[in-house]
Amino acid sequence: MFGDRLTRRKALQVFGAVAAGAAVATPARAAGGLLNATRVDHVSLAVGDISKAVLFYRRLFGNEVLKDNPTERRFLRLGPCYMAIAPVKAGESKRIDHVGFGIENFNAASLRSSLEKAGFKVTGSTDSLFVNDPDGARIQLVADQSWKVIPHATPEAGPKQESLWVSRGMHHLAIQVSDMARSTEFYRKLFGEPTPGLGDPPQPSFQAGETRVLLYNPAASKPPKIDHFSVLVDNFDAAAALKVVQGLGANAQMSRQGTLNEFFDPDGIRLQATFPGQTYGTPAAGKK
Repeated sequence: MFGDRLTRRKALQVFGAVAAGAAVATPARAAGGLLNATRVDHVSLAVGDISKAVLFYRRLFGNEVLKDNPTERRFLRLGPCYMAIAPVKAGESKRIDHVGFGIENFNAASLRSSLEKAGFKVTGSTDSLFVNDPDGARIQLVADQSWKVIPHATPEAGPKQESLWVSRGMHHLAIQVSDMARSTEFYRKLFGEPTPGLGDPPQPSFQAGETRVLLYNPAASKPPKIDHFSVLVDNFDAAAALKVVQGLGANAQMSRQGTLNEFFDPDGIRLQATFPGQTYGTPAAGKK
């Protein structure tokens, strides 16, 4: 089942030892980028059963959860970042619905003006803006560490669970595209010049503050979408973690290198857990 993912996983070696602790300084933005991004601020998930999904992610990443009072949406903290979890709308697929980027000194009016002058169609209001990439992936732009200012949200106690991982934030994001030249130009305008990665042809990755965005080459069998996100966590025992995520209903298996690189949650949403300094050929803790 994971065989068709191996070449993609190898492509993530482009990240090398980019992973670091939460206190790492934000790199300067690449030349030419419109956004002074700090990091992937959040990902928003559309799930089948929100209660089960929240329990699943609490077990993985911790119990700091906010409840959106007007809706069923929950927000689960990941260091300076977070994930939003909401029920999928009728007739829609369970998925990563959108991704948010933190922007240093966020000013909606000024940023909207800059984006529109560059040819972007922008929606949103004073606290966040949205643009869609060429394949329709929704990109939200918000103030850095927007977790601290989520409106209409209050802490939710919920059942306490020991977390599998200590989360330090986001590590990277991968997006499947249908037209590489078109998508590269879109993300170049936002983040500046990319770094060529692996793949044939090489797949670009973009620096977004302390995180990165990787574009996957078009593939007939893989529709364009936000493919996965990776959470930066402390080093961990891969074999023990595998048993936990499988026991929670995730579709997971050990990699050839003896690491738990990626898995699919019970809704089929793909994610990864990356430890500091990891490349995707790094042996698991305790392995030689």
